[in-house]
Order: sequence, then structure tokens, then C-alpha cells
Amino acid sequence: MKRFLVGMFIVVIFPVWSIPMAVAQFSEAGVEKFRVPVEAPDLTLREVDGGKVSLKELRGKIILLNFFASW
Repeated sequence: MKRFLVGMFIVVIFPVWSIPMAVAQFSEAGVEKFRVPVEAPDLTLREVDGGKVSLKELRGKIILLNFFASW
């Protein structure tokens, strides 16, 4: 039963509890939604195999960009 309650906290309660904190942080930083949709600037990245992929080529597709640092 204890394991179930911990799982429920992690899956349900924690995300709901953290939403007001995230909203407050965005508000404090002055971040707000765009009133008018804005297109992303064109972006061309090099693939691992040496090819190139452009954001314009992927128009209409769902993409996920993950920029990370290993420091």
C-alpha cells in the first residue's frame, strides 16, 4: 500500500502541485504566450553521417530539438 501511495504522489499529485510554481516562475521572468503565431527561423543542422537537414524541409512534421551540454 505504501508503494502505491508513493506512486500516486509521483504520478498525480506532484505534477499538479508543481504547476503553480512553474506558472509563477514564468510570470516572474516576464514570459508570456505569443498573441500572434510566429514562425520559427530557418535552421540547418549537420547530421551525424555528414548530411544536412533544414527546418524548411520538415515543415508540417512534428520535430523535437534536443540541445544539450555534457558539462
